[in-house]
Amino acid sequence: MRFTRVMLIAAGAGVLTAASISWSQGIEAPTGAEASTPASVTGSDRYEGYLFLDVDGKPLPFQSDEEIEEYLRTASVESQEKIPVGVTRPRRVLLDRDGLRVHSVFKHVVDEKKMVRDPTATGRGKLYINWKDSYVYDVAAYHVDRLLGLDRVPPIVLRRVKGKEGSLQIWLEGTITEKTRQDEQIKPPEIARFNQQNSTMQLFNNLVANRDANLGNTLIDGNWRLWYIDCTRCFGNSPDLLYPDAITHCDREVWQALKELDRSAAKQVLSPFLGPAEIDALIKRRDQLVDILQARIDEWGEQVVLFDQRPPTDTAPWIGE
Repeated sequence: MRFTRVMLIAAGAGVLTAASISWSQGIEAPTGAEASTPASVTGSDRYEGYLFLDVDGKPLPFQSDEEIEEYLRTASVESQEKIPVGVTRPRRVLLDRDGLRVHSVFKHVVDEKKMVRDPTATGRGKLYINWKDSYVYDVAAYHVDRLLGLDRVPPIVLRRVKGKEGSLQIWLEGTITEKTRQDEQIKPPEIARFNQQNSTMQLFNNLVANRDANLGNTLIDGNWRLWYIDCTRCFGNSPDLLYPDAITHCDREVWQALKELDRSAAKQVLSPFLGPAEIDALIKRRDQLVDILQARIDEWGEQVVLFDQRPPTDTAPWIGE
């Protein structure tokens, strides 16, 4: 989805600039039994309790990436409808396989330009020699997400729908956008966890060169978990980091995965979606992110910069509406 407001941090949910251990560990945050997942949060630990749902709001009988991808590839298309926001003309597609009906999002945008001064690039109007908006980048972002073990981009596949080549991504039922959360002034129950998740998102946006990181492209599920969508304006050949000042803290496991991400692994996974120059630019951005975080660790200390992601402690107010 496209909105003119660029998302650098989740305003009103905590500031990400202070080199303070309280930023990531929380002030008066619950500990021990109080910090455990509530009884209302059930299901897959992998997604912090979130379960992918059918059109009736019932959990799918399968939850793994592989099973969801297979469903997206093989289910029949029952109907399509326009999504009222988004310049890429996305469509919500109703799928059905053996009576199991699921919503999904289909995009087929491919827009390539030369020498473009991109207005979405943090408002600076960065000049791109080669500028591209493509559904293939959505799929590439999903695989980068999985290379880092984030599980923040919903499963997505390449598929032809009604004669058009594009990407098909599972719809996240029971979520709202970060824009809606801010507009309705809904406060997260735990600022420390929300800040941690925003920190992870900032790292991801820098790594994939997300030129359209805005409030409408972040979804929040009922367990206050952030999800990333609409990555068609990511990647490209530029090695520049778009939001380097936002890199201040990092999940400990993500930090390790970032350091271990090498060119051969990236090439093996991403070559169906990205060209050699785009993969090279990705690795160069990775190197810069590692350097920035290592400098933070050297200056502030590992206990301040790195954190262990806090579990959900409450469900969101829009659940059950």
